[in-house]
Amino acid sequence: MAARRTRKDSGSGRAGRRASAAVLCLVLLLALPAAGCGLQTDQANADLAKANAHQQQAEALMNRIKVLPDDWQRIFATPGATPQEVAQAHDLINTRLADLTTLNTETKAWEKDVSAISKLNVDDKIKEYAKLKLASVKQWQDYGGLFLEPLVKAYGHLLDTIATGRPAAEQQQAASAITGQVSDSVQRLEECLQAQKTADDYFKNNKLGK
Repeated sequence: MAARRTRKDSGSGRAGRRASAAVLCLVLLLALPAAGCGLQTDQANADLAKANAHQQQAEALMNRIKVLPDDWQRIFATPGATPQEVAQAHDLINTRLADLTTLNTETKAWEKDVSAISKLNVDDKIKEYAKLKLASVKQWQDYGGLFLEPLVKAYGHLLDTIATGRPAAEQQQAASAITGQVSDSVQRLEECLQAQKTADDYFKNNKLGK
C-alpha cells in the first residue's frame, strides 16, 4: 500500500513538470557598454561575471531539487516498499537537503554580486537593470526557502511514515500534503520566471550587452 500511495503523490507532480521544465533559461554573459569618464564599468563587468557564475550554480541545484517527484517515483516504481528502496529514498532526501544548503549559499552570493553593481558609478540604465535583477534573485531565494525546502522536508516526512510502517491512512495524509505543495511551487516558479524575464528583457532592450 505504501508504494501505491507514494506513486499517487508523485504522479500529482506531473501537472507541474510542464512548467518546471522551463528552467532559468537566460544566463547573461554579456559585456556592459564601454566605460565613460569616471564610470566603474570594468568593476560592474567583474561583478556581473561573478553573479552569472553563482546563477549557473543555483540553476543546476534547483533543477536537481525540482525533479524530486520524478526521482521518488523511479525508486517506488512498484507496489510495496522494500528495504533497498527505503535506503535509496533516504539517500535521495539527504542529497537534496545538502543541495538546499548549497543553494542558499549560492543565492546569497548571487544577491551580493548583483547588489554591488547598483552601488557603483555606472550608467542609470545599468543601475535599473541591477535593481530588476536583484528583485528576480530575491524571488528565487523565496522559491528555494519557502517552496523547495518545505517540499523536500515533506518527502522526508512521507519517507518516515513508510520506513516505520505507519498506517496507510497516515501515509496517504502525508502524500496529500505534498500534492498541494507541488501546486504552490509551480505557481511560484512561474512568478520567478516572469521576474527574471523582466530583468533580461530590460538588459536586451536597452542594449546593455555587446
